[in-house]
Amino acid sequence: IRPPYIMKVLTDRLADNAIISLDVGENCWWFGRNFQMKKTQKMVMSGLLGSMGFGLPGAMAAALAYPDRQIVCITGDGGFTMVMPDFLTALKYNLPVKVFVMNNKSLGMIKQEQKVEGYESWQTDLYDYSFADYAEHSGGLGIKVTEPSDMVGAVEKALASKKAVIVDIDTDPRRFP
Repeated sequence: IRPPYIMKVLTDRLADNAIISLDVGENCWWFGRNFQMKKTQKMVMSGLLGSMGFGLPGAMAAALAYPDRQIVCITGDGGFTMVMPDFLTALKYNLPVKVFVMNNKSLGMIKQEQKVEGYESWQTDLYDYSFADYAEHSGGLGIKVTEPSDMVGAVEKALASKKAVIVDIDTDPRRFP
């Protein structure tokens, strides 16, 4: 599924007062280029240090600070893999964070940086893992999206849930066509 489409669906469906926590990585590029943020929404990210894995803890902190608002994490599979156990903490404390994992089975931003510098891609492929299964086995809601036609329904189902959710989205690994 192409990242601009993923961002379009999220733009159209996130609450007007949603708080969006961005992880570090290629998902930030797609968010910055394609998400149409409303003035009433808030966004948090690890801008200066660029710490991968920030997205979920940032969303959890937002859920504690703003318990009555919709809290969304947009992350990649690399960043989310670094903090997967934190999902169990979200479940333990009933933090209804919605985690959207852009799963391209690689460290996409690193791969692009290597390419720009003229290097071959090295050590950027990730293990093909079902984050939706992880959510389900942990007691949360897990949703796997493999087709663009399923994207809208998956987002709506996730946002309607009262518990923590992981939406694992098979994302096209090609940055540009």
